[in-house]
Order: sequence, then structure tokens, then C-alpha cells
Amino acid sequence: MRRFNRVALYSVPVAVGALLLSASVSVAQPSAADQDAARTDAGIGALQGIKQSLTAAERKQSSALVVEKRLRQDQNLARKLPDYRTDLKTSGDKVSVDIKATVDGALLSAVTAAGGTVKDAQADSIRAELPLAAVDKIADRAQVASVKPAAQAITWTESAPQDRRQQAAKQAIAAATVSEGDKAHGADTARTKYGVSGKGIKVCVLSDGIDSLKKSQDAGELPAVDVLPGQAGSGDEGTAMLELVHDLAPDATLGYATAFTSEASFAANIRALRTTGKCNVIVDDVAYFDESPFQDGPVAQAVNDVTAAGVLYFSSAGNSGNKTDGTSGYWEGDFVSSGKKISGKSGIAHDFDPGSATQIYNPLSAGSLKKPVTLFWSDPWGKSANDYDLFILNSSGNVVASSEDTQNGSQNPYEIASVPSTGSGYRVAVVKYSGADRFLALNVIRGRFVDSGTLKGFSTNGVTSGHSSAANAFSVAAAPAATAFGRPLETGDPANPAGPYPGLFTAASKTERFSSDGLRRQFYTAAGAAITPGNFSATGGAVRQKPDITAADGTATTVTGFQPFFGTSAAAPHAAAIAALLLSGKPTATPAQIRSALIASAIDIGAPGVDSVTGNGVIMAGPALAALGVPAVN
Repeated sequence: MRRFNRVALYSVPVAVGALLLSASVSVAQPSAADQDAARTDAGIGALQGIKQSLTAAERKQSSALVVEKRLRQDQNLARKLPDYRTDLKTSGDKVSVDIKATVDGALLSAVTAAGGTVKDAQADSIRAELPLAAVDKIADRAQVASVKPAAQAITWTESAPQDRRQQAAKQAIAAATVSEGDKAHGADTARTKYGVSGKGIKVCVLSDGIDSLKKSQDAGELPAVDVLPGQAGSGDEGTAMLELVHDLAPDATLGYATAFTSEASFAANIRALRTTGKCNVIVDDVAYFDESPFQDGPVAQAVNDVTAAGVLYFSSAGNSGNKTDGTSGYWEGDFVSSGKKISGKSGIAHDFDPGSATQIYNPLSAGSLKKPVTLFWSDPWGKSANDYDLFILNSSGNVVASSEDTQNGSQNPYEIASVPSTGSGYRVAVVKYSGADRFLALNVIRGRFVDSGTLKGFSTNGVTSGHSSAANAFSVAAAPAATAFGRPLETGDPANPAGPYPGLFTAASKTERFSSDGLRRQFYTAAGAAITPGNFSATGGAVRQKPDITAADGTATTVTGFQPFFGTSAAAPHAAAIAALLLSGKPTATPAQIRSALIASAIDIGAPGVDSVTGNGVIMAGPALAALGVPAVN
């Protein structure tokens, strides 16, 4: 762009110029706070301007897709949002999207004709890679309800520095590697005492992938595994989970399917593991970012289907921290009007401060970089008529990320944005753009809200959600079986707890500091009917006790990257394997009887009684078998 010298353009008499110069000396310069406010006003004003000028096709799209397209087309917009990033998942010139639609051959052909690639297709959704320039064309089709960035999934493993077990695992292993959870849960002695081994029971795992399955089988760590056709996935967390199940229930038959192709495929695979896979116990360690905390979504509904058919379902509670340990990156509560706009044209900012002060920002920790931030509110899924927006700002007041989808009656009560990968001083704001006050759930996944400068960090319990919180699922928290997790979760954190190995879990055992807490409030049935019509606030809905139980993590596998295996991703397969032992000891036992035996015999750790971090406590194989009435044979 050509730049012009203002002196060359204007002729100013010397005397007048001197007078102007003298006068300008006394003009007050904008303060740093005023400059920050101006940047915020420009950024949010530009974003709300986009929201108010959407085309019919754009109204079916997420704000991230629309803003990214317009940033590429409009240099003036880019100047108003100098630090803004949409963080779309791209492959070359294509963006990964989920298309909600009535799927038929014509739509699939249209995606391909537009230069897209179909990754997965179900009756009502398509996962595809689509050129950004083609999104409008696909969204404009009458049968298409929405086009969103592909819902991302996460597994609940935690990486730790190498220790001696990791080093040894890289060498030839002379003897079989067995999880320390086998001893810590007393499963080794219970198998002998009660004559159980998992025989006759099929345990199936859902995770990312099983790349090293053959390697584990060749090493004698795993038997044959029944993999759903075409559903092996990519990655190796599934292999590590299968090893843990096999360690505790060595004669159980094993099955597997990936949960990572798409959210719709995940739900389909859960059902297929029951119907074609004939699984008695199913366990997963996966969460999709857009799973509602307030209503059973597609994956939770699949869990409901298989548990109604008699399957025992176990799922990781998550590694997003908990209020008790000061590791929470979660806040939930009623929207409270601050009476203020952050800036821009419309909307009232939420007030996070429960006291007499007003605070419209919730500051993030240094460990929150690159973390996704989600916002949900208590409207029914697919039928939200109240419009809330999410903004992430830096310390200079620039909007660095946002999510401002339109909600006018047929959209999801959900927004998502990501914290940048570098920088500091980030804070989150929630704006009610229009509509009624609702109960909110704000989550920086695996990050934290902390005090920063003059801003206080506000957090609450309740982060565990999604299908792990399905009514009849077992949501599993984590407690270390052996050595402590080998690094602070964030700088300045206290030491992590160690486990009892080679001893048993006791009442003195501690949960991992990263283990996610409950409770889980629900406002709607799976079909979208209000549980407490007219009351969608903190006094409404129904509360589920989640997590349910606690099991071991930080245990050995032979799988590279999981030596040891930390996270609720490891705890869930330990719990599933113990359930398989109970079923093999009493094949006629009902799911309710298995649940009762596990809970009644669990060791109470943490706060006395059932609590929001450990649930009913650590489950133990021997006491649970006894509680189920399985007779001892030795």
C-alpha cells in the first residue's frame, strides 16, 4: 500500500503551524488502559459486525469458518484483529469439517465435486475435508443444517518424564510386563482365591488406535484381539489399554474399535461392539470437546443403549483437574449481568465475581497455552434460542480468539476457541449477545483459571461431563499405583502423590491432582425435554454423582509412550478388567449387582463418604468378589 507524507499534502503557514504545535503539547495522550480499550472495541466491534452481516449460507456455519474466510478477503478486518487466530484444523488448503445434514448420494457427490474428501458418512452427518472456498456452496444446500469445524477428540493420558521403567522397556524384556495396578487392586491374589480370570467375558476397548498391536502380541503381552472391520484407528493408546485389561483379566476375550474417526462414528462403534462384537464390558478413554455437560448427546445416547442391553460401560473421568487440589480450569454457574459491554456493538458481559466487585474477565494460567476453551449453557441441544459468545483477549486488549455462532432457535448452545500457543496474560470473557439468562459451563481443557495481576481467577468443581457422565456408565477417576507422576502439572505446583505398590490401596491413598471432579448437573433428557421446566438455573435440573469410582494409573505397559501409563485413560481399563473378573466369577450377575458390589466394597479415600473427586472410592478386586457372593476356592 502506498504511504503519503502528510507535510507534502498540506501547506500550513508557519505561524499557524507553530500555534498548533504549541497547543498540541498540552493535549493529554491516551492512557495505556484507554489504548487497550480501543483495541478491544475495534476487535469485538469488527467481529460483531460480521455476525450482523451473515449471509444465509454463513448462518449455517460456525463463526470460525466465516471469520477465517473474511480475514483472508479483507485486509482492513485483519488490521482490526492483528493477533486473531481461528485455529482451524487444516490439511493443505482444506479444512476439516462436520456437515450436519440429511445425507444422500447427491450430497456426497457435491462434497467431492467441490474438491472435498469424505472421511466418514453416517445417516445424518459427514466428516470431510473441504476447501474453505467451497464451504458456502455446501452450506447453501437445502438439506444441510450446519457446517462446523470438525469436532476434536482427546484421550485422557498424561505424559511424564522417563524413569527407570521406561529405560528398561526400551531394552529386551525378559519377563512379561505386568501393571502395578494388578497388585495395588489385589487382583493378583483375587484371581487365585476366587478362581477367576475373566474367562467367558469379552472386554472391548475404544481409543485412538492400536498401531503396536502386533508388536505386543509378538512379545506375548496380548492375545488375539477382535477388531471391528476398518476401525483400527491410528495411534497406540488402545494397545496400552488392552495390555492393562489383559494383565488383570488374562483369560478375557478382547475387542477393539477406534473412537477417533468422528463423533458419529464413535457412537456407531459403541453400538457395534455390543451387537456384532458381543462385548460384555466396554471401556473408553476419549472425550469430544462438544459433548454437552447438560444433556446426553450422541455418544452418551449410545452408552445408554448398550448399558440398557446389559453392557458394563467404563469411561475416563478426565484429566482436567479438580477444585479440591486447586487444579481446576472449570467454572460453572448462573449468568450474572455485569451491566457492562466489553466493547463493540451489542451484548452484556458476564460478571465472574460473586462478591460486591465486578469482574468481566477470568484470567488463564501460563499452562493454558494452546488449550481449547469451551462454553455451554443450559439450552436444549439443537434448539438454543439464547445467544452467548466467547472471547479470549491478551493483556493488551486485543481479541486473539473468539466464538460467536448465532443461536436463534435451531443451533447448539456451544462455543469453542483456543488459547494461542505463545504469549501470556490471556483472559476469557463471556457475553450474552441476546436472550435469557442461563446456567453456564466454561472450561479451559487441561488449563486453569488463576489470579493474574489485579484479576482474580474463579473456578468451581464439576468439570467431568459428556458420555462419561451417562447415568449407567462408570466414570473413573485416577489414583497412582506406584511412583508419582514425574513432573509438576504447572510451574510451582506441589509434588504429586505416589501409590502403594507393591502394597494395596488403602484409605490413605490419594487421587492424581489432575483427575477431573464432578458433580454433573443435567437440565434435559436425551430427547431434549426439560427436567425442571422453567428453571434452567443453579437450582434446576438434576444432579448425577460423578465420578463413580477410582482406579489405578501410572502403571507399566510395553507400549512406547505409555511407560508408565498415567491418566484416567489408564484408570478406566483397570476398572473394566476388575468388572470382568466379577462377571467371570458370577456370569448371572446383573449390571446393578456388579455396580453394587464394586461400590459397597470400595475403599473410601479423599473426603469422607462419596465425594466429587473420587466418587465412592478405590475399587478392589477381592472385596468386590466377596460382596458379589462369589465363593472362594482357595
